[in-house]
Amino acid sequence: MRKFILVFILSLNLFGANELTFKSLIGEFTQTITSQDQKIIYTGSLAIDSDFGAFWQYNTPMQKLIYFSNNQVIIIEPELEQAIITNLKSSPDITKILKNAKKLSDDNFQAVYEDVVYDIITQNSLPKLIAYEDKLGNKAIIEFTQISKDEIISKDILTPQIPSNYDIISN
Repeated sequence: MRKFILVFILSLNLFGANELTFKSLIGEFTQTITSQDQKIIYTGSLAIDSDFGAFWQYNTPMQKLIYFSNNQVIIIEPELEQAIITNLKSSPDITKILKNAKKLSDDNFQAVYEDVVYDIITQNSLPKLIAYEDKLGNKAIIEFTQISKDEIISKDILTPQIPSNYDIISN
């Protein structure tokens, strides 16, 4: 039995599974973007279902609701009364980034996605921080708090509701 368990664990590592693989992720985040001499800090919450999609709710500095699913991103901006619909190709996919991360040490991982290097720090096998520099030279740090994984997420949370009076912009 011990041999079977050891072989199973080793095969998970060989075939790309890691402790950052998840069915769902729920939590809070603080995202800091540094560009030249400017720094913007965003806060919000997230709900990600690896099969269905993701929802990032930005609360500060202004509210934005961002939905990822089926290779599409929908950004709802209540203050501007608009929704932007675009392809996922222009946005990082956190599910793929975490799934493909390679372990560097106990709590440190690194992933390359769309030619961008993501440094990932974990705590208790959960993402704690993701740092990267995008293709425009902006440095980003996303810090996660109150993170839990593999909990059931209502599909209602992951489904965008665009008010009928909003302008819709498609890219």
